[in-house]
Amino acid sequence: MLAACYSCQNSPYELPLPVHTTAELAQFKMKVLPDVPTSSVDVKLVIYEDCKYNRLNKVQINGSTIDIEKQFNSMIMAPCVLTNDTILIGKLPAGIYRVNYKLVDLSTVTKNNIPFAIAFKLEVLN
Repeated sequence: MLAACYSCQNSPYELPLPVHTTAELAQFKMKVLPDVPTSSVDVKLVIYEDCKYNRLNKVQINGSTIDIEKQFNSMIMAPCVLTNDTILIGKLPAGIYRVNYKLVDLSTVTKNNIPFAIAFKLEVLN
């Protein structure tokens, strides 16, 4: 996942990230479950080939914006053991949401502390 450096700034919010569709997530090894989310089921984000030591820090919902953050520390220099991770977003009212996902490096010696960030549109039906 780290090889897909999408925003090599100190913060992905310095420049607006392009907003992808859920169909485009496959190219980033991600997927929303279920394929057609409704307000009656839990929505999940699956990350394929994630490093096992990347830890979920937050899933924050504020109106129509959902922020998801995972963290790791490159100073540990642990080998990346690939795993699939499922992040529970939860039940959402019907509507259109912007999901901002970022992976943050906690290392104090790196200039780029966000090696991967993506934004995508999520539509939840009734």
